[in-house]
Amino acid sequence: MSIAVAAVIRTPVCLRLLQAVLGLCAVLAAWPLSGVWRSLPAPGQLVGDYALGLPGALLSAAGGVFLLAFLRRRRKPQALDISPVGQLRLAVYLEHGEVPEAGAATVVAPAGAGLRLLPGSTLWPSLLVLCLADGAGRRTQLLAQRGGSCTAFRPLAVACRAIAARNREE
Repeated sequence: MSIAVAAVIRTPVCLRLLQAVLGLCAVLAAWPLSGVWRSLPAPGQLVGDYALGLPGALLSAAGGVFLLAFLRRRRKPQALDISPVGQLRLAVYLEHGEVPEAGAATVVAPAGAGLRLLPGSTLWPSLLVLCLADGAGRRTQLLAQRGGSCTAFRPLAVACRAIAARNREE
């Protein structure tokens, strides 16, 4: 059985949306966490013990701003090629937007050396978190989700499970 697969993987939209919502929630939670609202006069105000003070509020706001700033960084599409014998090759495209022709990609691992699937990889039915390493020990992570971000998700999942089974036997 051949496990050859070529898949172009983009960052999932729902992951970016979840990151934006989490960043906004962290920024908005800074006000209640600060405890400043306790000093404001309000009739029937409930004072809870969940206020962490100014340091906790600053950490929450800084974390939210960091998530929102990190969201602005664009992720380039990646192409994962699996040969019929199970060798992995990862290429990162140089341009944003549409996937350019094959010559406009940079290969993460050298041409002679392939990547290997590390034991920390997660292979769920609708999400793949692939931990890859080359011969020099450099590691990279790849996230593939079923849906619009990876059109060849099912063959990729089958190929990764076959490679993981082979690695377990060795």
